[in-house]
Amino acid sequence: MLRMSGAKKKQEAAREARLEREAAERAARERSKRLKLLGGAGVAIVAVVALVLALGLFRGDATENLASQDVTVDGQKVEVKGADETAALYNGIPQTGETLGNPDAPATIIEIADLKCPACQMHAVDTHPEVVKQLVRTGKANLKVRLVNFRDAAAGTTDGEAARNAAHNLVAQNAFFPFVNMVFNNQGDESETWATDRKLKAIAAGTPGLGQDKLNTADTDESKKLTESAEKLATALNVQGTPSVYVQARGTNEYTHVPNFNSVEDIASAVEEASKNAKATR
Repeated sequence: MLRMSGAKKKQEAAREARLEREAAERAARERSKRLKLLGGAGVAIVAVVALVLALGLFRGDATENLASQDVTVDGQKVEVKGADETAALYNGIPQTGETLGNPDAPATIIEIADLKCPACQMHAVDTHPEVVKQLVRTGKANLKVRLVNFRDAAAGTTDGEAARNAAHNLVAQNAFFPFVNMVFNNQGDESETWATDRKLKAIAAGTPGLGQDKLNTADTDESKKLTESAEKLATALNVQGTPSVYVQARGTNEYTHVPNFNSVEDIASAVEEASKNAKATR
């Protein structure tokens, strides 16, 4: 019998944990609906939060090997991780709004993610870089990250929305991707309020080419538009959990779901198939 490599075991463990968590979350949502019909909304909220707290225990430190540095925020030093890796990952790749890579690539990889989701962090640290290197940098596909916010409602927090607003407000400055990557590199516990103004300032300060003065967590017209677009797509695709990865053929509304979101090989295969159905650019 062939043994799985350490990386493969990690991917399988992450996938199993995600599926288990998503099943539990779906059950919790159904329980919440039933309890609200019975007038038990308060009990439902407590049950959901307790469930998320318990499920968060599986989480490991996906960022332990990332480089660290200190930034100064409000006169105090704050450690941030992953600035060097983020700079190297996106260096030289065009960013046009919410699209990374050649806008005319034959296929688009869509990552639907939640900035407070630990499985999304693992994907961002372990898989996303390889997707960028092997598929985006080579021109085989471009990439979009569409941000949803499932975790705040489950944990009773609001900081995930602030982080999402900050990311969306950077789309027009073509700084969305490095900031999002840095947020994942410095993610806190999903059950806690960690994306505070101070922490987000530190992340912005450590983001290559950005700076904390560019941070804006307000719910602007731009952020609202991008939030509505992401949530509309997630609803249309019946997204049940994050991260979820899809591949879209250029010029079409055809989306192929990639169930094993941590398999670069599976994503590459979906890109290859989608490219065969790409429509010609005008």
